[in-house]
Amino acid sequence: MKKAVPIQSAHRILNAGSVLLVTSAARGHTNIMTLAWQTPISAQPRLLGIAVGNGRFTTELIGESGEFVLNVAGADLLTQVARCGRVSGRDVDKFQDIELTAVPSSVVGAPSIEECLAHVECRVVETHVIGDHHLFVGEIVAASARDDLFVGGHWVEDAELLHHLGGNQYYISGRRVTPPES
Repeated sequence: MKKAVPIQSAHRILNAGSVLLVTSAARGHTNIMTLAWQTPISAQPRLLGIAVGNGRFTTELIGESGEFVLNVAGADLLTQVARCGRVSGRDVDKFQDIELTAVPSSVVGAPSIEECLAHVECRVVETHVIGDHHLFVGEIVAASARDDLFVGGHWVEDAELLHHLGGNQYYISGRRVTPPES
């Protein structure tokens, strides 16, 4: 048996992707934002999209700089991830307040987060205002990951990635399965 799901919660059926911490920088300000609305868009060129709410500080910084970094948080950062989603970078320096370490990225000006498992650096190639969000289309210009957790182009089971289920609910990955050959 299935039940009706309110339209305002329908996106949660589809979105259980990795929780990312988006870093951005402009005008001497840096910021971190918790993000779950992201998707690959193109394999050639390598493009991805992130949806960031209109009026967010991150929207301003990415709009001005044309760059961002997606930092993949592990389960050990659950408290910091949740806190990043509850405070505004306009009011506090999130790196200092949340006790995360900003490190230079390899290509873009936005910093990466030392404590994260991986980093994907992007330059914005398109921006679209869609409803109450900005869709930033970023071209991947650099990527790095912990060599013990990202092996052969895949995450290993020990990576314990965070996935956002909606609201204040998360899932921690940890079991890899491969379907049988048909």
